[in-house]
Amino acid sequence: MRPDEVSARAAGIWARLAGCTDGLTDRLSQVAGARGWQVRRVEGSEGAVDCIRELALSSGASHVVRTDQEVFATVAVDGVLDGMGVGVTVMTRGSRLSADEQRAIAAEAGMGITGADYAIAETGSVVLLARPDTSRLVSLAPPVHVAIVFPGQLIETLDDLLVLRRAAYYEGGMDMDRYLNLITGPSRTADIEQKLVVGVHGPKEAHLVLVE
Repeated sequence: MRPDEVSARAAGIWARLAGCTDGLTDRLSQVAGARGWQVRRVEGSEGAVDCIRELALSSGASHVVRTDQEVFATVAVDGVLDGMGVGVTVMTRGSRLSADEQRAIAAEAGMGITGADYAIAETGSVVLLARPDTSRLVSLAPPVHVAIVFPGQLIETLDDLLVLRRAAYYEGGMDMDRYLNLITGPSRTADIEQKLVVGVHGPKEAHLVLVE
C-alpha cells in the first residue's frame, strides 16, 4: 500500500477504537486472563500505585527494576516502594550502568515493572517497542513482571498493530522498529518431554494492571 493509504487505514482504526474502549477493556481482561496474566483492574494512577505496592509486598521483592517510560511520571511508584524499603533501579540504554551491570541487577530483582505501547485485546498481549527507555531485561529477567496499561493503548487485533506501526514509520520518517516485544502472559515452554512448564525462559508470574 502507498503511504497515504496506510495513513487512511490507521485513522480508520483509531476512529473505530474510540467508540469501543469499554468493550476492548473487557475483552482484553478476559483473553489475557485465559493466557495466564493475573489481571487487576484499577481506578486511575493512584489505584495503579496501590496495586504495585501490594504486589511488591506479596512477592517479597527487596529490589525491583523498571523501564524509563513516560507512564512512571503519573504512576509514581519509586517513592512508595522506597518508603517500603524496596530498592528501585531504572533500566535504560542511556544509563551510566554498563550492560553487564544492568543484566546482573535485573537477574537479582524480585519484580520488573513496565508500561505498554499497545495492548491487543484479540490475543491478550502487551506490546513493548524497541526504544532507549525500554529495556527488555525488565520484562524478561525478574520472576515477576507487572505491565501497566491505560485505555488509550488498547487496540483490537494484531492486524491493527501492524498497520499502526507502518503508519508511524511513514508519518514520522523514523526507522522501522528493530523488534516488537509481544508479551502474552508468563513464560511457557513444552520443550521438555512435551510437558508445559512455566517460568523457564522468563517470568513465572505476569500481572496486567488495567487502569480505568
